[in-house]
Amino acid sequence: MTRSLGEALSLLADKGDINLENSISRGIEKESLRVSKNKTISSADHPSSLGSALTNKYITTDFSEALLELITPTHSSVEDVLRNLDEICKFVVEETPETIWPSSIPCKIENEGSIRLADYGSSNSGLLKTLYRSGLSYRYGSMMQTVSGIHYNFSFGDAFFESLRGEEGLQTFKNKSYLSLIRNFRRNAWIILYLFGSSPVVPKTFITDRKNFLQELNKEDLFLEYATCLRMSELGYMSKAQDNLYIAYNNIEEYLKDLKNALTKEHKRYGEVGIIKDGKRIQINTSIIQIENEYYSSIRPKRVTPPGERPINILRDEGIDYVEIRALDNNSFLPSGIDEDTSYFLEAYLIGCFFSEDKKSTQDEIKELLVNWENVVKEGRNPDLKLLKNKEKITVKDSGMKVVDSLRDIFEQMPTEMSDYVEKVMKSLDKQEKKLNDASLTPSGLIVDQLRNSNKTWEELNLELAQEHLNSLNKLETDLNYLSEEAKSSLKKFKQLENHQEEEFEVYLDKFVNDI
Repeated sequence: MTRSLGEALSLLADKGDINLENSISRGIEKESLRVSKNKTISSADHPSSLGSALTNKYITTDFSEALLELITPTHSSVEDVLRNLDEICKFVVEETPETIWPSSIPCKIENEGSIRLADYGSSNSGLLKTLYRSGLSYRYGSMMQTVSGIHYNFSFGDAFFESLRGEEGLQTFKNKSYLSLIRNFRRNAWIILYLFGSSPVVPKTFITDRKNFLQELNKEDLFLEYATCLRMSELGYMSKAQDNLYIAYNNIEEYLKDLKNALTKEHKRYGEVGIIKDGKRIQINTSIIQIENEYYSSIRPKRVTPPGERPINILRDEGIDYVEIRALDNNSFLPSGIDEDTSYFLEAYLIGCFFSEDKKSTQDEIKELLVNWENVVKEGRNPDLKLLKNKEKITVKDSGMKVVDSLRDIFEQMPTEMSDYVEKVMKSLDKQEKKLNDASLTPSGLIVDQLRNSNKTWEELNLELAQEHLNSLNKLETDLNYLSEEAKSSLKKFKQLENHQEEEFEVYLDKFVNDI
């Protein structure tokens, strides 16, 4: 950033009605798997009582017909966004006869062929979404795509940026600020995996015949002793095809150029897969990524994209409006997968990244960060693990303490009108410090300990937790009528889309692919 924290707070104070806390908006997207009575992935249609997966703004699906995605709008407080997420979760468990799986790593799935692609109907926009998922299944396998997580969307308001931008144009300043935040986030993104990773175990069926680095935990499950977040390993949301992209986020032009390269450069293996199989199109294209969403990253610059538009074009024309954090597992022990302590730490970390030194990223640094990421994924709770920092080695604990201490320093400088927010941040920082001192307190540590001490399997633990979460959500007293109304309204919108006369899908697809 071009301004120090002190300067920024002074400028905000001069504006009177603008402070950091009331400038923040946040929203949450949570993925959850529907599991049938026979304890495997549901093969049933998306419940009609939840509305249309294509047009419901609160409840849709991700890769699979059984993989729900719950979406809150943006909110002005942590408490409000979490309350909204609780309401959507409650609505889902009330309207769904199946079990909602609490963890990021799925239930036992004996047959990968039983994983249904999400179906969005016969409109062009719906067919495109299903085709994209077909491409994912051919590229990575359907099993990997049943992994779920939580995305945290975070932004500062325009008035906040106006107060700080000086002579620079507003959108130029926003782009630079968000990209600086992203670069700083990535420098210590491993800490999210350590503190909140909740996927140290996978059922044996999840591996199928893939080569792996895991050890046997019990007759049904595999694990790594010190793993934090196998969801973010090559077994989950990582792509070897993207290993050499090294997207640096140094400026918006460079980022868009790198993204366009990934969208247009053919990948040899995907070319060998082909576009047509048995007379049917199976993927959008043979590029490194089919569409923008296929780029796997712990954090992404974003802007709301109108229907039919390409995200890359909207970012180029209108600029960055928020960031999407993609490194969070579903916390298996929480009814909605996330709580206040997680949110307040994440926001504190993002604010810290915003006000940290604005340094460009180099390829050498990015390679170093990727090594740290992979090591924490697999060995994060190992007390002997060392992270790389400018080619020097430092323990996870010491490196994490530096992050926590720096955040304390920042929030000790915040104005008195932010005292409630600061108090909750400090409370969360205290809890995270305890995890750094004792790895058994992390979600991944708790899972391994529980499975070992109880002799339960991954399936048994998750079914118990799912029932506990169901009971907890059922006790929540709140009005869910707005969700029922949206479900009904979305079905009407879906029907209108289906009945609307459109151009041939191949014509629509050709325009979409070439509109970059």
